[in-house]
Amino acid sequence: RHAKRSTITSEDVKLLARRSSSLLKYITQKSEEFTSSNMEKKKKKKSSAAKGRRTSEEHEAAITESEDSNMA
Repeated sequence: RHAKRSTITSEDVKLLARRSSSLLKYITQKSEEFTSSNMEKKKKKKSSAAKGRRTSEEHEAAITESEDSNMA
């Protein structure tokens, strides 16, 4: 266990690699790439979820309108 935690973060790995500048540079670069790709995935997921919500709301509105017209 590291620092009495069960998970190790990228910052922990960077601390271990800080004496080797080339290794630290490589790990930092990969960490930034990983972080940016995760952010892109979250944005895509968020936008697709918002689109799905909108279409389901529009569908429900259309059903409500058709039910109202059927009652009249």
